[in-house]
Amino acid sequence: MLRILRKYKVSLSVLVVLALSLVWWNESRGFDNAAMAGIPEYTGVDESSVLELDSVNSKLEPSYSSYYTELQSSEAADAGNFALVLPAAGYSAVSSGGTELMDGLGGKTGPVLALQTEDSWAEYKVTVPADGFYQMGMEYYALPGKRSSIIRSLKVDGEYLFSQVKKMEFQRMWAEDGEPWRDNQGNEFNPKRVEVSGWQYREFRDAEARTGEPFRFYLTKGEHTLRLEAIREPAALSELRIFSPAALPSYAEVEQEYQAKGYKSAENQVIKVQAETSVLRSDPTLKRIEDREPLTEPFDKNAIVLNSFGGVGWRTGGQWAEWEMEVPESGLYNIGIRFGQWFLNGIPVERRIMIDGQVPFQEMNAVKFPYKAEWQVNRLGNDDGAYAFYLEKGKHTLRMEVQVSSVGPMIEDVLSTTQKMSLLSREITQVTGTNPDPNGDWKLEQNIPNLVPRLHLMARTLDEAVQAMYDFGVEQGSSELSTLYEARDRFLEMAEEPSSIPGRLQQFTDLQSSLGTWVNGLMKQSIVMDYIVVKSEDQPWPKDAAPWYTRVGTMAYDFASSFTKDYSGIGNTYKDEKVLEVWVSRGRDWAEIIKQMIDEDFTPNSGIKVNVNVIPTVAADQKQILLLASTAGLAPDVALGVEGEVPIDFAVRNSLVNLNDFADYDEVASRFREGALIPYKYSDGDYALPENQNFSMLFYRKDIMEQLGITDEDIPDTWQEVMELIPLLQQNGMDFYYPHAPNNPALAINEFAPFLFQYGGDFYKNNGTQSALDSPEALTAMKTWTGLFTNYKLQKQADFYNRFRSGEMPIGVADYSTYILLSTAAPELTGWWGMKPMPGIEQEDGRVNRSTGGLAQTAMIFSDSEMQEESWEFLKWWTGADAQESFGSELESLLGVEARWNTANIEALKRLPWQQQDIDAILEQWEWFKEREVVLGGYYTTRYIANIWNEIVLNGRYPREAVEQGVREINKELNKKREEFGLDVTKPSGDSGGGEQK
Repeated sequence: MLRILRKYKVSLSVLVVLALSLVWWNESRGFDNAAMAGIPEYTGVDESSVLELDSVNSKLEPSYSSYYTELQSSEAADAGNFALVLPAAGYSAVSSGGTELMDGLGGKTGPVLALQTEDSWAEYKVTVPADGFYQMGMEYYALPGKRSSIIRSLKVDGEYLFSQVKKMEFQRMWAEDGEPWRDNQGNEFNPKRVEVSGWQYREFRDAEARTGEPFRFYLTKGEHTLRLEAIREPAALSELRIFSPAALPSYAEVEQEYQAKGYKSAENQVIKVQAETSVLRSDPTLKRIEDREPLTEPFDKNAIVLNSFGGVGWRTGGQWAEWEMEVPESGLYNIGIRFGQWFLNGIPVERRIMIDGQVPFQEMNAVKFPYKAEWQVNRLGNDDGAYAFYLEKGKHTLRMEVQVSSVGPMIEDVLSTTQKMSLLSREITQVTGTNPDPNGDWKLEQNIPNLVPRLHLMARTLDEAVQAMYDFGVEQGSSELSTLYEARDRFLEMAEEPSSIPGRLQQFTDLQSSLGTWVNGLMKQSIVMDYIVVKSEDQPWPKDAAPWYTRVGTMAYDFASSFTKDYSGIGNTYKDEKVLEVWVSRGRDWAEIIKQMIDEDFTPNSGIKVNVNVIPTVAADQKQILLLASTAGLAPDVALGVEGEVPIDFAVRNSLVNLNDFADYDEVASRFREGALIPYKYSDGDYALPENQNFSMLFYRKDIMEQLGITDEDIPDTWQEVMELIPLLQQNGMDFYYPHAPNNPALAINEFAPFLFQYGGDFYKNNGTQSALDSPEALTAMKTWTGLFTNYKLQKQADFYNRFRSGEMPIGVADYSTYILLSTAAPELTGWWGMKPMPGIEQEDGRVNRSTGGLAQTAMIFSDSEMQEESWEFLKWWTGADAQESFGSELESLLGVEARWNTANIEALKRLPWQQQDIDAILEQWEWFKEREVVLGGYYTTRYIANIWNEIVLNGRYPREAVEQGVREINKELNKKREEFGLDVTKPSGDSGGGEQK
């Protein structure tokens, strides 16, 4: 042994050194918890920005946390012994339109007031006996609308007291319409969720649940005017309640009450309520889901069973679900919940728990569900044991509501830091410009007051947020905190070397974006539930999770089964009979909705049976699969979700049905904008129908525009007005945004198309055989487009969403996805951004040409189909307003507003839950909807438009030279592809590649 050690001593020594180095690296690669040890403790430092008075924060109301904390510091206290009920019909004033008094609604005997339309309102006079904090609530009845939750705002004496009161949310009630259904393979599917009508009471609370208690409103003694205004969805109001805040008792106090009343524990009782049987829920997105852990009840190893509830759909503040349980005898019970919480790495999530509509004691207001990568049982209790709940014999309800109040202060601190970063970033760019020389001596410390202390204080705020998260129960080393650590360390580095800041402006912006993303992620607090157990103290708790070997066995079985199961089929599948084959290039959740609609609506009414299969959504894979299937004679009858450029590739191969062959094609085509059908035309035929449409709009920050002296009426309407606005923005350290995706050249053609169409140009001439980019109109359009980046120095690449939030780009052109982001993930901007049709070119008649397109997904019929008439019936049904509205509603119910369906059907778009002012702007833009023609070899146009932009903007080439070279190359490829398919080609003539046809 010693001889071997001596022989390999060098090698062994190297291995030991490497092992020790690896251990040292692993220990040192984390973030330093002592990083703030040497940083000064500042007192009295003025953190305000010179831009403070002009910032968005100066125009926004304070947050509720700031409002309440400031009043508390001035010794304001809760009012006592006050309760007032104001009947809704006893208003002192009401809007001239949009309101209605209703009798007998939901069993109410007296009249109630309905606020039917957006911006309708009612005012009430209230007199309070003393200065102090008061809480409020209302009893409401959701009226038929667009399935969204109700949103109301409240003004007190003509003012919003804090920002959250501008957007208070009141949920509808939803229930399952019947039992889950199974397909003919034994797989289980969710039943439809239908709205349940009824009166509900809810206090005025934070819509994001960042505050655990109802809002406290500070009212001085005397009379006040309350104005309740409708922001979204119609609802009736029966009464307003104003009352003194009441503190919930602690569990210790409740336990003493139990003892005083002589309550005894129940015996030999175990009541198990399966979570998937929830009787009511606040949101139709809350649904049954499948879990494959062997102990999850019920479990079927051979089929999909929806045996649990919640998951990623149950994550937003205020969402709740309610269960019913039958208690066989009165007594004290323990309650436990089998749950999975593996969504936020190392971070607990919270739920507010109510029994029979009341929070039983303080500890139930924010119950923690800790993180773990497997199932757990939350035995509701504390370190001393499980809590006892007194339940009378009979039926009870248990409601769980998403709550994020424990992390609310940390969220507030991080958001405050991002706002300070935004102001500091603008101060820096006012000194350095938007593209500073990183080697220049900008003397930032002299030009920006308290630069280093402000950076240190921001770093300390984030460090304290990290420590607060640890106190909350976050595991040490959780990757979820790395964003805070990273930002803290970067602030410290910038403070240590301020001269490096100009070269790190992009990093500064990225940090701000990362912190905003971190906050949005933290507020999405998901859990999945298996069951609720209510048991007497003498009964054992159920097991948390199955043993590892059982889980391994299930995984092995699933793996083996995957070689024989067909995962592409959705719902009922039919074999050995006449059936329509439909392939869907969308996610499985989307396809399941389509299949359910088919089985419930299309098949019963038409008698046509349909198989639905899922294919990849990636454009290249989708096209390849369809092409191979068509070549092999295995193509489906109908394909949905096909990318807009694909149909012509199949039409030229005679693989698609010309929809003009159907007598009622023109009637069906009238459902869409005429310009939306252009890409699917080939050789006098029409080969596809649009399913959805993208669209570009002009987004702007109302607050910052007002700061610059620009009212809503003055928002740019033409590109000339945009060019006049850009210098004003840049003088104030801001910029205009126009999209450019350097890492995705395929998008350049969509970025150029608006200018080309608005100047009256087109991409092709002579029936798509030649490029028309050498026309005078196209050259003017190219100069205007590229001039934004060469003459006006717009950013060549930018994250518009985050820069819009920060105020660096307060106005710009963006697509539908930005609308969704601002609507769902920028709550601090509620009411402070607007959307208008995109700028255009003014015509001789004074109209503004806003032409633009938004190529999206299509539906098409393959020519090999033996069921072409049935396929056409299916397409007529699928693209109709009723089916499109139903699909959009179900999709939003399943996946949330983030998945709002941007249908191409004009009538269906009007029916979906858009706010009226937004849908008006979209419809105005759609008046100018025009898509580009898709031709053989058109991919060269896509490629060369990106190349032309690069040549002009990056290499300084003259536009005409770059365009003419591009046109020559495009024409060569167009001829090549036409020749490949045996079609007429053009003869080259002149530098532009023009020529006459054979």
